[in-house]
Amino acid sequence: MPVYTYDALSENGTRAHGEEIALSEAVLRQDLARRGFLVQAIRPKRQGLGFTRRQRIKPETFLLFNQEFTALLRAGLTISDALKLAADRPDSPALSQVLQHVDAAVRGGMALSEACAQHGEVFDSLYLAALKTGEKTGALASVLAKYQLHLRQRVELDRKIGHALAYPLFLLITLVVILTVLFIFVLPRFVTLYADFGAQLPYPTRVLISLVSMLPYWLPLIIVSAVLGWASWRAWLRKAAVRIRVDALKEKLPLLGGIQRHTSIAQLARTLSTLLSGGMPLVEAMQITADSLTNRYRAGLLNEVRKQVTGGATLASAVKSTQLLPSTAVKMIEVGEASGGLDAMLVEVAIFHEEALANSLTRMMALIEPILMLLIGVFVGGIIIVMYLPIFYIVDVIK
Repeated sequence: MPVYTYDALSENGTRAHGEEIALSEAVLRQDLARRGFLVQAIRPKRQGLGFTRRQRIKPETFLLFNQEFTALLRAGLTISDALKLAADRPDSPALSQVLQHVDAAVRGGMALSEACAQHGEVFDSLYLAALKTGEKTGALASVLAKYQLHLRQRVELDRKIGHALAYPLFLLITLVVILTVLFIFVLPRFVTLYADFGAQLPYPTRVLISLVSMLPYWLPLIIVSAVLGWASWRAWLRKAAVRIRVDALKEKLPLLGGIQRHTSIAQLARTLSTLLSGGMPLVEAMQITADSLTNRYRAGLLNEVRKQVTGGATLASAVKSTQLLPSTAVKMIEVGEASGGLDAMLVEVAIFHEEALANSLTRMMALIEPILMLLIGVFVGGIIIVMYLPIFYIVDVIK
């Protein structure tokens, strides 16, 4: 959503200058006038190469906000008063600005879900669905509390994945840094040292010296090719059909496929359970869940399940026919449908796959870490040995 800077006069005649997020310049002008400001100028705020700044809110920050907002609603405060108190967030000025704008819209008579829907970069579709459900049932605090549990589990899952990948990433960065230092600072000194060497250098050394000599030519080419390749890959992934095929292929990869599969199933089951426990109808809950899934292959299968359920099929039979979930999950869904506790059974499915994901990450790290350490030793040790081979040769000649 665009960010604008404004110049205005307050009711007491003092000058005011600031920046706010708004749908458009006209909306911001009306909002400022409603707050008693006489607007003099409004300009889009730009930075860098002229692109409008995009606000990003960390999930941990939003988790803390929702916890405070839910607690204030449970304490009996009105939505507007709870928003006003929760909007005071010195740790996140961007979120604070958005909440102030939402509060102004609510005070102007707009529903909370509609006001939040104007800021799709902050409030995802699942949160908006939870707000709409809470507004319909009159149990907004209870619905948001269930969303809070979902968001906490998602943040914890992302943290586990991040921690598991941190050390391998550190090893890869270390390898790149070491090779960069060797090729830019160390190896050129050896090339100069061997330049006037009369005897024939060993073949591995001559190959490495040739690579170092060509470094100024092929390094820029590699960098440009990598940037263009990454940009082309990102553009290619924006196509819906391509994204579905890529996500399906990810689940078939050795080692990484299991992690991808457990992550997407856990996300699907927990999201659907959260919406159902809030009182949302099954078909509508499946639609919102499909829209929120990062794995578009699973989202497509879920949409097919939704169509079958709309046609009269049971959820378990539709899931089984599309192979959306494994057989164990299908049996648990059958029990949930028979007992009327489908949301609880979906939570159990999510917990099962989250635990399986943790085990898969542990096994992957146990395999990747020694492989990366071996690669560092092979690359660095191999380069050092190759560059010192002529010195061994000199010693043999002297003898």
